[in-house]
Amino acid sequence: MNWLRGLGERFSVLAATLGPWGVFFVAFADSALIPMPQGVDALLVAQAIATPDITYLAAALAVVGSVLGSLVLYVIARRGGRLMLERKVSNRGVAHMRAQIEKWDALVLLFPTMLPLPLPMKLFVIAAGVFQMHVWRFIAVLAFARAVRYFGIAYLALRYGDKTMTILTENAWIGLLVLAGIIAVFFVVKRWSGRQVQQAGD
Repeated sequence: MNWLRGLGERFSVLAATLGPWGVFFVAFADSALIPMPQGVDALLVAQAIATPDITYLAAALAVVGSVLGSLVLYVIARRGGRLMLERKVSNRGVAHMRAQIEKWDALVLLFPTMLPLPLPMKLFVIAAGVFQMHVWRFIAVLAFARAVRYFGIAYLALRYGDKTMTILTENAWIGLLVLAGIIAVFFVVKRWSGRQVQQAGD
């Protein structure tokens, strides 16, 4: 798959000449198929340095591109992605991913899609399709996670410029704490909603 990664790197260089729409195309391609680790993040930082007035537009386009690209991969996986998943993950790993989706539903997408870390996001998207995650919950959680990530990076880039990626790397633990808090809130809301439904049924 080195050729695919090389294609992604060349595509990122080309997209850098397209302004905020380049961010959209990179986000779409990275989420759908072509691996470009932190390509969107780097382009957002470059956009903030070059044209700060449209940085948040670029962040919004990154969110839309990522959601659309992930939706393409989700649909492909939903129609026949079991083999795609089994080529990347052991049988035990597949069973674990299925159990996590059955337990947490779309919340399993928060960790790999929100934090700017080298995590195998596509595997979770493929698993979401294979195990028939509800499409609107898939879109909602993915859009929320990507918005937090890309608008957060845009804000930091406007403030710290080319030091942004270093700051993110050195302070990844803060992102983990924020994510843990968000997951806790979702968990509480989910349990409360379940109890309300159960009481209504009684």
